[in-house]
Amino acid sequence: MRCFILFLVVLPFVASAGTVSVLSSFSSPDQYPNGLAWDGTNLWLLGGYYDGFYKMTTGGSVLSQFKPAEPGGANANGATFDGTNLWCMFLSSTSNPGEVYEYTTSGSYLSQFTCPGTYDIGLTWDGANLWMSCRGNNTIYKLSASGAVLSSFSIPYGGVGDMAWNGTNLFFNALYSKMIVEVTTSGVIVDTYDLTGISGGISPTALTYDGNNFWLSDQTSDIIYEVELLPVALQRYTFGRIKTLF
Repeated sequence: MRCFILFLVVLPFVASAGTVSVLSSFSSPDQYPNGLAWDGTNLWLLGGYYDGFYKMTTGGSVLSQFKPAEPGGANANGATFDGTNLWCMFLSSTSNPGEVYEYTTSGSYLSQFTCPGTYDIGLTWDGANLWMSCRGNNTIYKLSASGAVLSSFSIPYGGVGDMAWNGTNLFFNALYSKMIVEVTTSGVIVDTYDLTGISGGISPTALTYDGNNFWLSDQTSDIIYEVELLPVALQRYTFGRIKTLF
């Protein structure tokens, strides 16, 4: 009597890079749009040319603006909103630690602290703490509102840009790879989203999340895009093999 035994070999899930779908776009009110934040209703853009904040509708109309008074500075990068106030960074040079500043939405200075890394580019708020991306050492830091380092991890992508938080994971722009990278708070890469479908020459810098979709900037064209991230569904492959026993 022959017995047939079916062996199933289950391979790990395999995922490839996702893409993005452009939902809307408009021209940036400032050159070098290096930071974006969402306040629940409107966008806040931090421009790197005039080093100021612009409050904008989702259609791109400027509602108000301010240039942070001293303390402040040049080379503005990264922006986030903590539910009440705005945060941003200014760099004296790419080789020295920058400064993080907290401002009211009318531009009044509230606090500051020195960045833990160099060439600090991105900021986001997770509801309790800040997250900062540093291009100088390809590191993401979790920080208290006073600047204390709570944790950190390295990232395998150069040219890290601004950051966003969707309530579960972190997202950051990878300038050189021309993609958005999704990562857990412990540094595990979840997915990547190719941005070259928008433009082969895109230079993604600013990034934020509005609760439904993401907003990013292209520093090459100074355009702000609203995009939907389209992950590639994980596929599971099962192969069967029959062995005959006598």
